[in-house]
Amino acid sequence: MRTRELAGHLQRTEGVIIGSYLDPDSRRRAPDARIRSIDGVICLATTRMDMPFLNRALGVGTIAEATPRLLDRIERHYARLERVPRLAIATRCVSASTLRLLERRGYRTMDESPELIYCYDRRALPRMPAIEGLRIDPVSARDARLYARTAFDSFRERGPQFIGIIETVIRTRRRARGFLGRIDGRPAATGLYFDVPPVGGLGNGSVLRAFRGRGIQKAMIVHRMRHGWGRGHRIFFGQTQNPASAHNLDDLGWRKLYDEITWERTS
Repeated sequence: MRTRELAGHLQRTEGVIIGSYLDPDSRRRAPDARIRSIDGVICLATTRMDMPFLNRALGVGTIAEATPRLLDRIERHYARLERVPRLAIATRCVSASTLRLLERRGYRTMDESPELIYCYDRRALPRMPAIEGLRIDPVSARDARLYARTAFDSFRERGPQFIGIIETVIRTRRRARGFLGRIDGRPAATGLYFDVPPVGGLGNGSVLRAFRGRGIQKAMIVHRMRHGWGRGHRIFFGQTQNPASAHNLDDLGWRKLYDEITWERTS
């Protein structure tokens, strides 16, 4: 598979994952979610907040060729939402002509840390770390609240509204499967798995502070990969800005495919 095609699959997977957080309930549309596909490009948006990460288009130059017509349609979409057009660009995976087109149309890179996009596509899975007392179980609807609370307690920067979002994703999204890691029966770690053929997407990986430094995150990663392998997936997606998480992925044989940089139209 060519790099650009692979990057397109990963950006589509990212769109499904982030989109599920914006619009978590598969039974009814969230009133503030404005997610649209334009020629395959996933345009994320929410009227609740103008955070760039939640209001950007994924797939320009990878899922779909960058053309003036495509950019016109994306820009009109965000203009209707009173949002600045922003594009998540897979650095080193898009053509030089794509970047020149963006520059001519007044786009510039935002001053922010890039998203580190990782891929695993080796012929065999990494070995499962041996962690004393660790048990990893799939999360049922009954345990969705416990899972969501554990995820929030391990990463409170997301805000308390994150609890309800993750609980709803687990209860209603068929593409998403939650896994809860326990140490001697105590909740310790979380991780979601998203089924986005041909890719298996890993998201919401977190470990409670009291249990960090034991290799639990690596075990949670491999466990979810085993789950996906059993479903026939041979390509896996991971995303982080955290150096420790990136180090864990590196140790398990993942490779960083690209830095994802947001380009914003400034003129």
